[in-house]
Amino acid sequence: MGNGSGWQSPVNAVPKDGTTLVELVIQHVRDGHKIAGMQPEDFTPVSLVPLKSASSCCCCPLCWVSIPSGFAAVVSRFGKDIPGKEPDGTWSPGFHCFWPWYSVNRLVSRQLIIFDTPVKDCKTKDNITVNIDVLIVLEVVKADAFIYGLGPEKLDSLLRASQEEVLRQVAFQIPVENIYDLHGHDTQNWVSDMNKNFEPFGVVIHHFTVRNVQIPGDMAKDFEDKTLYESKTIEKQVQQESDRLALNNEEARQKLKEECENNRMAAEETAVTTKAQIVKEVREVIASTEKEMGILEAQRLAEVADLQATAELEVAKIDAEILSTERKNKAQVEAEVNILEAEAEAFEAKRKAAARMEASQKIAIGKKAVAEAEGEAATAFAARRHQEQEMARMDILDKLATNKKIQIATSLENNMGLAPDNSLVSQVAQQGLEAFRMKLAEMTASSVTQLQMGKTLAGGLVRPVPQQMM
Repeated sequence: MGNGSGWQSPVNAVPKDGTTLVELVIQHVRDGHKIAGMQPEDFTPVSLVPLKSASSCCCCPLCWVSIPSGFAAVVSRFGKDIPGKEPDGTWSPGFHCFWPWYSVNRLVSRQLIIFDTPVKDCKTKDNITVNIDVLIVLEVVKADAFIYGLGPEKLDSLLRASQEEVLRQVAFQIPVENIYDLHGHDTQNWVSDMNKNFEPFGVVIHHFTVRNVQIPGDMAKDFEDKTLYESKTIEKQVQQESDRLALNNEEARQKLKEECENNRMAAEETAVTTKAQIVKEVREVIASTEKEMGILEAQRLAEVADLQATAELEVAKIDAEILSTERKNKAQVEAEVNILEAEAEAFEAKRKAAARMEASQKIAIGKKAVAEAEGEAATAFAARRHQEQEMARMDILDKLATNKKIQIATSLENNMGLAPDNSLVSQVAQQGLEAFRMKLAEMTASSVTQLQMGKTLAGGLVRPVPQQMM
């Protein structure tokens, strides 16, 4: 079991009542973390002896060591201790570079150690045997002094002897009926006395607590019965006092209830009277309020009607003034517009007459100049104009010849009525249209004469000419 878990079982250690402090042998220094806080085989390890300390790689030792946290390490070289940098001369936890001939002899726990052991058959002041269970919290502060001066096994024995001596002295001074007062008792003096014996060995006691006190069973039963009798007596007295108070409270409650009922009935009668008076006053107030509201409503309606009539009259007056002003302005605007239109027409007619006069003068001068020029150039341009007339005639004949919609007939064919493609109907229609055109021309000439307008011939039709354009 020990080898498989990284530690070896103590050879000479014997388990004792309560806590047993021992020194364990571990396989390697890194196994210290596994043992910290454990109680293997009900033993409490205070110091550890590692068989190996240096790390290795491929079975070759390395030149560094990792000391586990929570322990103070005692390092030696060829059997001689090498002091470290800690105040007590030990080596601190962590990484350290060691030569192969350096080794970690022991690891001493820096944790608080709880030592729990009973002290049996203590005699009280009245010679009664009691058992007291004590809890001691201690710490190793100087590892080298502890290892070489005391050790875990001797520390266990010395603690048992010291606490037994203290408890037997204290118990011998206390009667058995007050022995339970040790619970919560101030033990600072006991701790100080014990520290005087343990400080030279590097151990400090922090707390000394009485965990449990046991007295003989029959005596405990007598104390319990006595305590219960006193408690029952007090309970009966309290119960009688409670019953008396309950009876007095019930009488007072009944009396108070009757007084409250009488007060309630009197209050109800007063409330009914007061309510009737209030209802009467409220009704009077409501009636007077309704009357005043009716009068005010009638006055309001009269004022509203008066205001509406006045407003309608004012509106009618304003509408009449607006209509009168609008008609007056409209008549003035129309008169001014007619005047401006007449003036514009007169100005326009005047300007047109002047323009026609000036245009007629210029046209006459132009025609005269053109006639003079034509007269002077008639001989020179006679051949050219003849050629132009012939060319124009040739163009007309060319267009007539190339127009597929024109049928050419001889004078003989026309006189005989032998037009190709039965064009006689076309000729009759043309003659009818010509007669109609002449009738229209006659009507137009008649109308022009009556209107005293000029006339001109354009496109074979008689067309009227307005006087302004003449």
